Amino acid sequence: MKTLSLAWRNLLRQKRRTLITLSALIVGMCGLVVFQGYIVSLMNGFRESTIRSGLGHLQVAKTAGYFEDGEFNPYAFTLPDSAGLAADLSRRPGVLAAFPSTGFTSIAGVADKSVTLLVKGYPAERMYFVPAQPDRGQAGRTAGAGQPPRDRFGLGTLVAGAAPAPGDRDRLVLGETAARILGVQPGAVITLMAVLPDGGLNGRDFTVEGIYRDPGRDKVFAFTDYDTAADFTGIANAPVVHVLAEDIAAVSAISSAVPAGLAVRTWHDLATYYVQVNTMFGGFLGVIRIIILLVTLFIMANTMNRIVRERMREWGTLRAMGMKKRRILLLVVLEGGLQGVVGAALGVLAGLGLSALINLQGGLPVPFANGGQRVVVRLLLSAQPAWNLVPAALFAAAASFLPGLRATRLTPSECLRQV
Repeated sequence: MKTLSLAWRNLLRQKRRTLITLSALIVGMCGLVVFQGYIVSLMNGFRESTIRSGLGHLQVAKTAGYFEDGEFNPYAFTLPDSAGLAADLSRRPGVLAAFPSTGFTSIAGVADKSVTLLVKGYPAERMYFVPAQPDRGQAGRTAGAGQPPRDRFGLGTLVAGAAPAPGDRDRLVLGETAARILGVQPGAVITLMAVLPDGGLNGRDFTVEGIYRDPGRDKVFAFTDYDTAADFTGIANAPVVHVLAEDIAAVSAISSAVPAGLAVRTWHDLATYYVQVNTMFGGFLGVIRIIILLVTLFIMANTMNRIVRERMREWGTLRAMGMKKRRILLLVVLEGGLQGVVGAALGVLAGLGLSALINLQGGLPVPFANGGQRVVVRLLLSAQPAWNLVPAALFAAAASFLPGLRATRLTPSECLRQV
């Protein structure tokens, strides 16, 4: 304890130099905390939008083969009692909603124009399309604007018309690109032709109820009510049941409650693109953290070298009074480590304060294909800041080790002769 107290008092001997050294660490840690909070917030929003884009927190199917081939051949994987399974899962703790879905591949035609569509059928009360808004630029939109209710899938932005209401039959929400190819507007009638499970063909006229925009999907995907899709294909049971949880932490418990013999996949198993992007951003964050720590290492090494060189007579006096080499080394290392702890702690606090200030201004702008949003910086008040504070302290202590060895290599008489 005496050594620690002495190391702390040594920090205050050269206040200006200590402040300069700490300022570099504070700025680095502050930027790291803000960037880390920004990435966490951005990826949390991306995770939620991925889950509600048609995946759900959980999917239950008859066999694991559905998750490989069921998108284009759902007829081969129908559940024995999909409605009963959905009702049973809806009563489970932590479940917000459980509902079946189906789909079919079809050719949509109007006059001499046609396009191939993958039609997805969800219950009408579980579909949500963001209402079209006038373009107000990035500054006019915030993260969370237009987000779907927690018990629905967000399937895109409605640019014309409306979404099917419960009870509507033979209504279709068509993608903007597909609608442009077909040359149709809301109210138009298009004919869908699809292969049925028995190998026959079925054709039916659908009314275009609305047109949605979702880059990457609005050329291929169209949406209709689940009852309409089931009636069109003649399949009473769905191939999959989607589950939306009240909280992401409840997914594991819900998964274990699924009846034995059924295949279960969580959102993490299905959202491969999210996992790849999250891993990439995690790598960016790791590289930035390493760069800041290396800068800390060089700054602290330079500072401690100057301290050791200037205080050689002090080391000689302490050695002459009987202080052991290892205690002098410990004193120097503790002094560097304390600077790392103080600088990192102040940097984390400064980062939290700057994050709060940024959030008061509406967050940081993020450009998207549909115009951009503003994302708030998540205030990391859990153990996450320790991943910044502890390595900074360790790197600062490590940077003080070699200068500390230099202070112990000379004899007391050699130290006292230093000017």
